[in-house]
Amino acid sequence: MNPVLFPANPTRASRAVLSLLVTAAAAGVLLAQSLSPAIDPVCGLPRLTLRGTAVGETYQVLGTDDLNAPGAWENLMQLVPGAGGHQWFETAALPQGRRFYRVERVTAPPALPLDDFALNDHRGVQHQLFREGDAKAVVLVFTDNEHLTGAWSALKPLQAKFGPQGVLFWLINPKDPRASLAAAAAAAGVDVPVLHDVAQLVARTYQAGTALETVAVDNLTLEVFYKGPVTDLCETPAGTVEQPYLAQALEQFTAQKTVVVQTVKARGKPLGIEALPEPSFARDIAPLVRAKCVTCHRPGDIGSWSMTNHAVLAEHSASMRRDILTGIMPPWHADPASGKFANDSSLTPTEAARLVAWIDAGAKLGSDEDVLATQPPAPPVTWPLGQPDLVLSIPTESIPATGDVDYRYLVIPNPKTTNVWLRAATVRPGNRQVVHHALVFSGANLIDAALQAKGGLGGYFAGYVPGMDAVEFPTGTGKLLKKGSYLVFQMHYTTTGTATTDKTEIGLYFAKTPPAEELMTVAAYDIGFQILPNAKDHEVVAETTLSRDAVLHEMSPHMHLRGRRMRFEAVLADGSTETLLNIPAYQFAWQTLFRLAEPKRLPAGTRIRVTGGFDNSVWNPWNPDPTQTVSFGEQTYDEMLIGYLNLVWK
Repeated sequence: MNPVLFPANPTRASRAVLSLLVTAAAAGVLLAQSLSPAIDPVCGLPRLTLRGTAVGETYQVLGTDDLNAPGAWENLMQLVPGAGGHQWFETAALPQGRRFYRVERVTAPPALPLDDFALNDHRGVQHQLFREGDAKAVVLVFTDNEHLTGAWSALKPLQAKFGPQGVLFWLINPKDPRASLAAAAAAAGVDVPVLHDVAQLVARTYQAGTALETVAVDNLTLEVFYKGPVTDLCETPAGTVEQPYLAQALEQFTAQKTVVVQTVKARGKPLGIEALPEPSFARDIAPLVRAKCVTCHRPGDIGSWSMTNHAVLAEHSASMRRDILTGIMPPWHADPASGKFANDSSLTPTEAARLVAWIDAGAKLGSDEDVLATQPPAPPVTWPLGQPDLVLSIPTESIPATGDVDYRYLVIPNPKTTNVWLRAATVRPGNRQVVHHALVFSGANLIDAALQAKGGLGGYFAGYVPGMDAVEFPTGTGKLLKKGSYLVFQMHYTTTGTATTDKTEIGLYFAKTPPAEELMTVAAYDIGFQILPNAKDHEVVAETTLSRDAVLHEMSPHMHLRGRRMRFEAVLADGSTETLLNIPAYQFAWQTLFRLAEPKRLPAGTRIRVTGGFDNSVWNPWNPDPTQTVSFGEQTYDEMLIGYLNLVWK
């Protein structure tokens, strides 16, 4: 189609000329009678009335102020105007000396939707697109702290109107540090989540780079039904004209009508979304996955597939991208804003962005050497800390094919005739497929060992849960194995459909010299809760009070399949509270032991408060049955709330 020309300062005479210019349309692009130009009487802007030539056809409007510049045409708008037509004006045309427009049918298939993502908000709460399945739509508004007040002012009336109709509103900040988000949200009076897109992955995926740019997602199909500014205002001494794009899109969407305006060019202030060069496989990607992924994803280890070469990575690249954006992998789930940990295995924001950029560019090997294939990792070893000084094992246990298996308590005498200090104690399951967990308790005699066990609520001597790494005790600490004592193994088995066996072992590593301090394990727990059917975020709080001064080294959360989040806090005598560990997205399959980078000294009387949230809804993909009321119990389909603390008494 030949372009439509608008002079910058139209007169009455020029308006007639505009009507003639539009008739120079080329056949097959858009019929001349479907595009009518005019001048807005208030703003003096060029105004187009667009009418579709067929029901449901999609068009894009392109504009330029220089026909001779290469690549001058920019996509301004995409819409489904229908036979009734749609009027539109472009605020950005105000400063132009002249402006050209053309309209084209859109024939390309729509872009694939982003199937899921998860981000933490300004309070340390995670929000995941998939788990908001009860919502009809999710509206994402990208902003920074500078524009937060304006963003909330624009959204607040829309939330009041469309929130009761099942529309969620999330603000997303891909620019400012997380530590500043809470204060900015409080100052702006925001009462919706302000999500921190620290690696700018969500902003890049939706190609949202300006302040107040909006993405509205149909939560059933996860397709974007509107992308652009919240609204567009033309303010002049003669009056104000508004194009409320988002409000109109939501009005049409909630009424189950065709959303007319699908995209509009956003012209807000840039948010500083960094353009990333395409990474090199050999230089950037292979060393990254070798450092953060291959330790599990190698032949013979616990990863569900092995990263043995480039082709395998390329084959799994879509699932890798999804796992990175949802935070499932690598399996490190501590909130980076609360505490620093010595065993942090997460991807840094730069690493996550680099890996996703490589995947988005096609996951190519290029001309690089496939160093994953030519330099394979060392195979896994039976004992990661080396051969233990003493290995003790339970008798071979038979596990049935189906049904519940009650906890089994197996007593093993300590063969040492002298007291022994340990620098590590590692529990090694004989059959990871059926060992849900194994806790080991130590007692001076059989009665004492049985009392120490008490279901694992009072702490443990050593243990195994899925995701726990074999590590030595913190520097300067150890555990005492007394002569003549007994070890009690608490074995929790789950069935897999096939009868099998297990012979779990414990490897004991002796210290050359007695440590300066004895490491003890205590716990905060609650056993009196009930979680109602379909409860999406049922909160349970447990506390324990430190009887003496202590130095905290490690924390370990324990919940079952409905566990969603957990937070460890220290409540001091003056009432002040410090978050020690925040797990916004608890993963039952990866129950990590979190070791503080700097041990925390806590005075006697400090209350350790552990707060857990349980998701018993249908949107929890691991929920055994959302119709059941759930209480404390030993089986996986029951629930627990236990916060373990590894500390030394002072």
